Amino acid sequence: LGAFPPGLSKADELICAEVALRLHKPKSTIIMCIKATLKICEWALSSGQNLDFVFKGIGVLLCRGSHVAMRFFEDLVREVAQSEHLAEGLLQV
Repeated sequence: LGAFPPGLSKADELICAEVALRLHKPKSTIIMCIKATLKICEWALSSGQNLDFVFKGIGVLLCRGSHVAMRFFEDLVREVAQSEHLAEGLLQV
């Protein structure tokens, strides 16, 4: 588990370290979960599967064939947004 998943930046690695600290879990556990999620997503997209990843309180990652879209829950967007423009941008994603 030494290497960070391909396609994710050093900033993402720092976020994982912070998540690990807040959840009192080893960083390697957080990275393992990310790698497993990416493998499932890769499988779904490469085989044309339809599936949804539900992120409690955040939103839903929709995989439909080769199309992927993230739908954020409106309450979260409104809470996190520092400006009305950011909230509207996220809601349109």
